[in-house]
Amino acid sequence: MKLTFLILFFSILGSAQSPNDCEFSLLVCGGISIGLEPDGIGFDEFSIPENIAPSCYSFNENTIWLKIKFVSDGIFTFDIIPEESTADYDFAIYGPNVDCTSLGNAIRCSSTNPQSAGVSANTGLNLTETDTEEGPGEDGNGYLMFIDVLAGEEYYILLDRPHGSGGFIFEYSGTAALPSTPIANSVSDLVECDSDAVTDGFAEFNLDALIPAIVQGQNNLTVTFHKTLNNANIGILPLESPYTNISSPQTIFYRVENIAGCTDYNSLIIEVEIPFEATLPQDLLLCTDNIIPITLETDSGFSYYEWSTGEEGANLNMINVISPGPYFVIISDENGCKVKVSTIIEESSKATITDIIIVEFNGTKNNATIIIEGLGDYEFSLDNTYFYQDSNFFTGLLNGYHTIYVRDKKGCATVSKEFLILDYPKFFTPNQDGYHDTWEIIGISEFPFTKFYIFDRYGKLLKQINPNSGGWDGYYNGNPLPSSDYWFTINMKDGRTIRGHFTLKR
Repeated sequence: MKLTFLILFFSILGSAQSPNDCEFSLLVCGGISIGLEPDGIGFDEFSIPENIAPSCYSFNENTIWLKIKFVSDGIFTFDIIPEESTADYDFAIYGPNVDCTSLGNAIRCSSTNPQSAGVSANTGLNLTETDTEEGPGEDGNGYLMFIDVLAGEEYYILLDRPHGSGGFIFEYSGTAALPSTPIANSVSDLVECDSDAVTDGFAEFNLDALIPAIVQGQNNLTVTFHKTLNNANIGILPLESPYTNISSPQTIFYRVENIAGCTDYNSLIIEVEIPFEATLPQDLLLCTDNIIPITLETDSGFSYYEWSTGEEGANLNMINVISPGPYFVIISDENGCKVKVSTIIEESSKATITDIIIVEFNGTKNNATIIIEGLGDYEFSLDNTYFYQDSNFFTGLLNGYHTIYVRDKKGCATVSKEFLILDYPKFFTPNQDGYHDTWEIIGISEFPFTKFYIFDRYGKLLKQINPNSGGWDGYYNGNPLPSSDYWFTINMKDGRTIRGHFTLKR
């Protein structure tokens, strides 16, 4: 009789129970397939006085414990076949009929290093060898003498991989019968629709409904489901049914166990299906200055629509709304799968310019601050509708008239307003060429009660200018004055007095 077991060594993290420990050793049964993925060592069984460490080597690298219970008399032989030819596997056998706290001495111990000995990496028990211990290093050929066993006897095998990497195949070739192994029959993968109101990729799976197909008439079996292969082999942390997936797709492992303690395992894939996609228009805007109903339209052709407004129906894939805020629709297809699609209708309005605070008669530091009110997010432009800025402050303004434009960033409307910056020119050239022929303050005519006076450098009053006169032409008593600097005083009705000087150039 030859039974093959594939055992892989990988990482086990955070498990309270591990076949690194004798207490949680794996029971080897007829036809079993072992898929455990352990690494490292667990509890030091040889710290217990009744347990004697293997005499041929220190087993302390990557260990696993197997337990074998025989149901008939016969011969006990096996082969350990490493997957990697450079790996080195050692073993020790304890028994018969010992337990993990009183193992006694090993009755077989093999720690031959195959590369040092120049032999195959395979090791085990066979019918030709006569020695019961070999190793370490180049001592031995990797095989020891078989064991005659009786029905009902139990043995422990301690396996260790001190060198190399990879798993191994465990082939049982003895004549003594092992307990029969249950079969974890394959089942179809499960696909569930994400049918709740939120499309999140999670769903509930009825794992218990799979049990009849897994056992297929086998009696007295226990079936459990697990998140990891390690948990399934050891039989820890079973999943509850219904089970909510943690990823999609996700592999679920299941374990069957009979009353003799023999197990088998298998796996299936569970997957959450989102069978369709749907859309709602985004970046919608409701301008409160001119409310026009907005149409919310989603994909047609589905079975049912449920809107957040309370409207619902089999063909209701569009509604009209006149209020800003969040909206959603839950769409169902013919299989009952649902998708929730959401949008937000933003509210905005055109701006109201409530004030323009200006600083004038200040040369290059003339500035204006635009004060507005409104629901929206606005941007500002001065004297053109091409270049906008977020700031409501403009500086370096020339004297004269300016137009400010305030635009709603979301597109509701643009408003504008004209304002005046008062300032005086720093020079004038009264040569009748049509440019700077008079010294005047643009817009001063809007302040009819303003009085301003022009003096020479000695303080002599040369001219009192009427705000509506068009400025000063550089003449005094009918005679042109020479190129020079001249001074002025402006008295405005609001109480301001502005003084300065300018240059007359001829």
